[in-house]
Amino acid sequence: MTKILGVTLLVASVLVWAAIYGIGMALMHWPESGGFDHQLTIFSRGLGKIVESSRSPEDMRASIAGANLVLAEFADDGAHADNGAHTEDVAVFNVWRKDGTWIAGSPNVLRVPTGPFMATGFHDAEIGGESYRVYAAWARGHDYRIEVMQTKRGRQADFDSVMLGPASLLTPLLAGFPLLLLPVLWVVKCGLKPLRQLSCELAARPPDDLEPVEMEELVPELQPVVDEINSTLERLRELLRRERDFLADAAHELRTPLAVISAQVDDVLHAKTPEARLEAERGLQAGLGRANRLVGQLLTLARFEAKADKGEPADVADVVRDVLAAHALEAREKSIQLAYRGPDQVPVGCAHHTLETALSNLIGNAIRYGRPGGQVIVRMDVEPSLAFVASVCDDGPGIPREERGRMFDRFWRGSQSSASGSGLGLAIVAAAIRQHNARIHVEDGIDGRGLCVRISVPGPDGTYASS
Repeated sequence: MTKILGVTLLVASVLVWAAIYGIGMALMHWPESGGFDHQLTIFSRGLGKIVESSRSPEDMRASIAGANLVLAEFADDGAHADNGAHTEDVAVFNVWRKDGTWIAGSPNVLRVPTGPFMATGFHDAEIGGESYRVYAAWARGHDYRIEVMQTKRGRQADFDSVMLGPASLLTPLLAGFPLLLLPVLWVVKCGLKPLRQLSCELAARPPDDLEPVEMEELVPELQPVVDEINSTLERLRELLRRERDFLADAAHELRTPLAVISAQVDDVLHAKTPEARLEAERGLQAGLGRANRLVGQLLTLARFEAKADKGEPADVADVVRDVLAAHALEAREKSIQLAYRGPDQVPVGCAHHTLETALSNLIGNAIRYGRPGGQVIVRMDVEPSLAFVASVCDDGPGIPREERGRMFDRFWRGSQSSASGSGLGLAIVAAAIRQHNARIHVEDGIDGRGLCVRISVPGPDGTYASS
């Protein structure tokens, strides 16, 4: 944490320095009101006083020669500082009569007037291939024109000599960085204190304590974190409750077939006649079959709820026809007519085994609980988006409306149920369709009788069919 914070502060310091450099450059180079233009204005005023106080051109040249010596000293000092400064980089000037005659000036600047001769103020000029910033003013009324100049290259060099020097670069880092780091570390430590308290509170909890987290004086920034933790704990409590209920219901449901099997084994062992033994063996085989189906349903439900059975994509129409064929014998025994209404091919990316299991349970339930001589119709509606609705409808006794809200609960069997079963079939259907983000809807069946279960599977774009 300290390493990341140190690197962040170092980068922040560099960015702050870069911002200071940019602001400083703007302030120094700003036209007319910037620092460099202000220097030219002051220099021009000084030359104006020399011109005003001179009695003759000779006196003026002598006084100006002294000014040139001062400028030369500035330039030599800059050269010794290895910034490559020249006199024209510091400042140079020319003094002209109003008739355009040159009177005096710096020795290393061309004696060429710049800009409109009668104009005053700032302007830019090109002299001898060098870019200059020029300030022009009149002295002694309009008798003498003073032009003070500085190269733009010299301005930048002068600015960089200050801003990019070792003192300017190292001092902020050596002095400012620790001064920034210590307060920030203190602020971060104080800011993380509630988080450490939250961590300690969670670490001190026993594994089975899933009650909501409650902390006094919680900072607002941590409230969303605590809310999400409490939401996760609530989901875990609900999951554990469901698992406990599942285990309790499974143990209860398995107890009966195991007790029956135990009794039938005892009948086999104590049978007095071959006929009695044969009857007991048939009962034992039936009991083992029921127990095996129950265990298989429990495993299927657990696999679907864990979302561990993705399967391979298949043609939904083929799946429907295969499931109907598998239940044909069972339907024939009750004289129930099976029918499929839909397209011959529905090539959508729906997992084969998942859909087959859901449809098999729905069709099996419709046959098992349907009336003799009734109907079971499977309908498939498809939209161009490849979303589809699979409906399994019958005309049997159905499920009362007030009980339909519980029909997908595990081990639930309706009050009007007459056939044997574990009550897991519809729970498996609900778990299977959740794998495809599908929707399930229950309504009245054929001609207002029985039950109709519709499974709406979304297309690749997440939209559902409207049927």
